[in-house]
Amino acid sequence: MSDQIILREARSSDAGPLNEYIRETFADANHLITRAAEFRMGRWRQRFWIARKQSSPYEICLLATSGDKIVGMLDSWTDRRHRVRHSTCFAMSVAKDWRGRGVGKKLLLHFTEWVQKHKILERIELHVHSDNLAAIALYRAVGFQEEGIRKNAVRYEDGRTVDDHIMALWP
Repeated sequence: MSDQIILREARSSDAGPLNEYIRETFADANHLITRAAEFRMGRWRQRFWIARKQSSPYEICLLATSGDKIVGMLDSWTDRRHRVRHSTCFAMSVAKDWRGRGVGKKLLLHFTEWVQKHKILERIELHVHSDNLAAIALYRAVGFQEEGIRKNAVRYEDGRTVDDHIMALWP
């Protein structure tokens, strides 16, 4: 497996592979809210979702690829209402075999550079489970600061609850 990572925006031709990547990620990742059974978007709808991201000047879907395989993804969304449109949110994932190899950091740094090019966007917000220590360490290393905690906001299938940390960066 090549270690070369290419970052790029998702394109409509990525709909099938991206849909498969998302399904695999939801089935494998413990620290995402959506579970595999809850993801019902098909490839055709995925294509429209990508097109919407491409047409928005304040949202992006970044992919990390190695060869022809998607190994990571960062999806941002921005509320267009006037009082909050300066703040964008994102969710990020990395394929199981690629975790701990710098893919997430590359995606995150690329995204913060993208945000800096958009004058309306001033703040990046994220939510992270309190037990996702690797992600919290990454976000802090890039400069994110904790702004709040939603106590016991996430309940896992085994009954445990964890806090949801809200972190932000003003790039």
